[in-house]
Amino acid sequence: MVEAAFSIEAEFPCALQDLWAFVSYVPNQDHWVFGMSDSEVVGGGAIGVGSEIVGVSTDSGKSLRVTMVVREYDPPSRIAWENTDGEVPFVTRITCSGDEISSRMKYDVTLYPKTRLWKVMMGPLRPLANIVANKRLRDEIVHLREALERSA
Repeated sequence: MVEAAFSIEAEFPCALQDLWAFVSYVPNQDHWVFGMSDSEVVGGGAIGVGSEIVGVSTDSGKSLRVTMVVREYDPPSRIAWENTDGEVPFVTRITCSGDEISSRMKYDVTLYPKTRLWKVMMGPLRPLANIVANKRLRDEIVHLREALERSA
């Protein structure tokens, strides 16, 4: 099985609890995760292991309804969800640490491409895919910083 893992770490000038509250509140994905909209926990209520998250992912003008399942939930330090829809299933893991003054987040995304095109992108064309994926993660961190500032 071909897989591709991407990761970024970032510091934030806010308390760990503030960072956690923002990134673990599913509708906030719409404010910082590239192409996401209409994100919500199925059935509403609290999030936890086994919760389903739905949303719309738009990329290059193509929108796809996605369903993700929360696989890890350990407030205020770790949340992970898995998507098995579409051409490129993925696992996203967010790990937070910090104190009352500053916080740090590690953001990991692992892709498990199914189609030949995506397997080629994650195989022989991996250096190009790394550039694109790392830029996207950096952009998402910028959007997360801006969203945190707006919410403060």
